[in-house]
Amino acid sequence: MQAVQIVQYHRPFRLTRCGIPKPKSGEVLVEVRASGLCSTDLHLLDGRQDLGKLPRIPGHESAGVIAELGPGVGGWRTGQRVVVVIDVTCGNCRHCLTGQTQRCTTMRRIGFERDGGHAEYVTVPAENLIELPDTLSFEDACILPDATACMYHSLVTQGHIGANQRVLILGAGGLGMHGIQIARLAGAEVAATSRRAHRLEEAARLGAVPINPEQTDLSEAVREFAGSQGLDLVADCVGTRDSISQGFDLLRPGGKLLVIAYLDKSFEFPSLPLFSKEKQIIGCRGTNKLELREVVELVARGRLQSIIGARFPLSDFIRATQTLERGDIVGRIVITR
Repeated sequence: MQAVQIVQYHRPFRLTRCGIPKPKSGEVLVEVRASGLCSTDLHLLDGRQDLGKLPRIPGHESAGVIAELGPGVGGWRTGQRVVVVIDVTCGNCRHCLTGQTQRCTTMRRIGFERDGGHAEYVTVPAENLIELPDTLSFEDACILPDATACMYHSLVTQGHIGANQRVLILGAGGLGMHGIQIARLAGAEVAATSRRAHRLEEAARLGAVPINPEQTDLSEAVREFAGSQGLDLVADCVGTRDSISQGFDLLRPGGKLLVIAYLDKSFEFPSLPLFSKEKQIIGCRGTNKLELREVVELVARGRLQSIIGARFPLSDFIRATQTLERGDIVGRIVITR
């Protein structure tokens, strides 16, 4: 099969041919029809996350059809349309037993510690499958496990977003565009930032107040949007020391800063307003199977929209990464088969 591999850290991706994997007990072989290209895929090349033994096939967003059932798998059949849950969890730790599988202490992630979906086939545990309705395309579905469900987890589960709240999304990219929709669906008023005009245009189309921090003072724009008290919630999809600092400063007393991105390795917060104004800093990671099911249903019903900025065949993966690095698209890049 054709596949993308990380062969060595700090070296380019390699597009190669390798054998089709065989599903083990409890696993299925999925013929991948579409996979989402995320900025995290690019960050894996620098070795900031240990992928275990290399080479590794990346790709943590994927959808396709079941091609083969491994020993002991029941309840599924070949040909079923599925989307793949990223986290392979133990099912036994305190987090798994309380439904918080995104915190599993021994998880192995598809596209990270396990081979992922930037290939023609991938093996995954049957527990990591969610069936897709026929009305949902593979391209729209493949990005749901991260680009959409991660923001759903962050805003709904971690942030408890609600009606009439004033929300700022820092970074109207692949995550941010879906976050705008989720916040609006919850009844919140939303503003979103970007330095790129085409992304701001799309953010406005989705119902957000667009803010270009290079052309407008961010604090002044937020005062016009939310008033002098500040924001109820800031979702940081940038992950730099500057963005985190700005987001924290713009919160009202009791407001929540959702830390979703991690571009810089460390952040700083002033202790006095954290204490005296009871501002909250909340880490947000991934999603769980229940949340992804809810997202699949919302998209299938037309309540949420997958924002796809470009499509590339797997054979043109390197050009897709170059397009992502330039930042001249709106939404996710999808790799097709």
